[in-house]
Amino acid sequence: PDLKDIDPTVLKHCHAAAVTCILEAGKQQADISAISTCLEDCKLDKERIEQFCTEYQVLETILTYLYFLCRSPLHITDVAWRLEYQIK
Repeated sequence: PDLKDIDPTVLKHCHAAAVTCILEAGKQQADISAISTCLEDCKLDKERIEQFCTEYQVLETILTYLYFLCRSPLHITDVAWRLEYQIK
């Protein structure tokens, strides 16, 4: 509701830019100081940079937990075989 006055195209581009920033930071394994410096170069104010870094840390924690949950390789737990053939 707070964003209803913003043009949907501009909002879509802003969302894509934020997601790209998060993905690149994760891919480069950037720390908070590197992200903060990059966002300062983009002329974001301190409050938004702190909020972005706080949310990024939460996301990074969640991804770390997911990594530890999925470290074991996939394995088969149950198989039901059925032989089907036709004699002509």
